[in-house]
Amino acid sequence: NVTNGESSLLILRKKPLNLLKMILAKEDCDIQLVFGQDSWMMNLPDYSISSLLIEGRFPNYNAVIPQNNPYTIWVDRLTLLSALKRVSLCSDEASGLIRLEIKDNNIQISAQNTDFSTSAQENVACQYDGSSLIIGFKAAFLMTMLSNIDTKDIIIKLSDAARAALVMPGENKEGEDLLMLLMPMMIKA
Repeated sequence: NVTNGESSLLILRKKPLNLLKMILAKEDCDIQLVFGQDSWMMNLPDYSISSLLIEGRFPNYNAVIPQNNPYTIWVDRLTLLSALKRVSLCSDEASGLIRLEIKDNNIQISAQNTDFSTSAQENVACQYDGSSLIIGFKAAFLMTMLSNIDTKDIIIKLSDAARAALVMPGENKEGEDLLMLLMPMMIKA
C-alpha cells in the first residue's frame, strides 16, 4: 500500500535493491520504504536498511534499444553459460573478448589470448535460421546477464555485429518484462 500519492523518479543503487529482493522473497511482513532528498530507508519489524540515492537523471534508455532486430536466437541458458565459462578462460585478460559465430542452428563460441598462445572453441546448439553472423562480446558481461535470468531458455535478438544485442528470458514471469542490452565489441579481422 502506498500512503503518499506523490510520484517521483529515483535512481537506486543495485546492492540495496538486491537485498530488498531477497527480503521480499523470504519475509511475509509489511515493509515501509521512506524516501528523503538524497537517501532512502527500508524499515522492517526487526531491522532497518538505508542507502544513498544516485544523483542525476536516468538517461532515456529507450533511445538506445534497437527496434528492428531481424535475427533471433533461442538457446538453452545453462548450456550457453557453461560454454561461455569454459571458453572465456582462454580470452584475453584485458578485454575478455569472446567471438560468437551464429549460423545453421549453432553458436560457435571462441576466444584467444595471443599473449599466452591459448585459444578455445565450443559449439552450442540453438534455434536460428538467419544468415551467418559473427559478433564479439565481453564474456563477463554476457555471463552476468545469463546468471541473472532464471528461465530454461533465453532469447538473443540482433540486427548486426555493430549494434547492441537484446538478451531476454524465453518467457517472462507475470508482471515482469525483463530486457537486457549488451553492446558488442569490435573483432579484429
